[in-house]
Amino acid sequence: MISRFTYRSDPIRIVFGAGAMASLRKEVDFHKLSRLIVLCSPSRAELARHVTAAVADRCAAICDISVPNMPRPAFDRVVGELHRLKADGFVVFGGGSPIGLAKAAAAATKLPYIAIVTTYSGSEMAARWYLGVAEQRVTGDDAACLPATAIYDPELTLDLPARTSAASGMNAMAHAVESLYAPDTNPVVQAMAEEAVRLLGLGLPRVVDDPRDLTARTDALYGAWLAANFRAEVGLEHAIAQRVRQWFDLDHAHTHAVATPYAIGFNASAAPDAMARIKRALGVADAARGLYDLNVRFGLPTGLKGLGMREEDLSKAVDLVSAVKVTHPRPVSKSDLTEILRQAYYGAPPRF
Repeated sequence: MISRFTYRSDPIRIVFGAGAMASLRKEVDFHKLSRLIVLCSPSRAELARHVTAAVADRCAAICDISVPNMPRPAFDRVVGELHRLKADGFVVFGGGSPIGLAKAAAAATKLPYIAIVTTYSGSEMAARWYLGVAEQRVTGDDAACLPATAIYDPELTLDLPARTSAASGMNAMAHAVESLYAPDTNPVVQAMAEEAVRLLGLGLPRVVDDPRDLTARTDALYGAWLAANFRAEVGLEHAIAQRVRQWFDLDHAHTHAVATPYAIGFNASAAPDAMARIKRALGVADAARGLYDLNVRFGLPTGLKGLGMREEDLSKAVDLVSAVKVTHPRPVSKSDLTEILRQAYYGAPPRF
């Protein structure tokens, strides 16, 4: 018997599938947008111009200033351009960095936007935004930061390098597995999260073997979207990955990939139902080891040391993570965190 639960679905229009980019004009018309800017990173400006050609007559500018960590100057410039050009909305093209910047701009201006998603990060589905890193970080939680429409076209992911794809996919995996045992989880979330784990586990190895495999790309992108549909309250994995990558300047997706097996390993004994779902979805005997083995299979670093973190920073990392309020099945002490981060630093298979 299913227990009573509460589930909220954010009002984002989703257009998914190969060739979905052809719907851009229709989505612009649906939202009655007539004067746009296109936001992207400098390296994707030409591609963004090509992809948005169908609405070129409504595009006032290409704003190619997105960089990692959403620095304040980039935010100020985007908001300034939106006001200067009297835009009534915008289009963002790319992955977590441009979409994160778009969310902050939308929260500030209340303008609608369309997100054209090209990685697996899932940022577009989270009603949280931030600017900057470490002690300069400013955050907010506002449904106004969500896109009016998110377009997922796996054809746009075909040129994403194999290693980048794998790390981004494991970032999505982190959302899915932590959602399985979050205190606010429910049967709807658990069904989506387990299917996300299955599809990512199925699709990502094939993407790494052949980045041009459209069927594998479709599986991975759909799994990432499912994983992003529900964001648990901050759990151990996200507390570790977000604090460590901000303070020690580590790559975002790779840090999530490293942290996930150790957080799952620590929580395994207190969340047997979640572990059963992960094992079933991946077809493995041990949830944490199965996730760890995926990192090995993809050729990703398995430890924070491999991402450039220094051993002498471990004690500071423990202090930083212990300051975060985490919600998950097993209480975690400072000595627990010391052991978790030690294992995550050296990158051997998780043992708890």
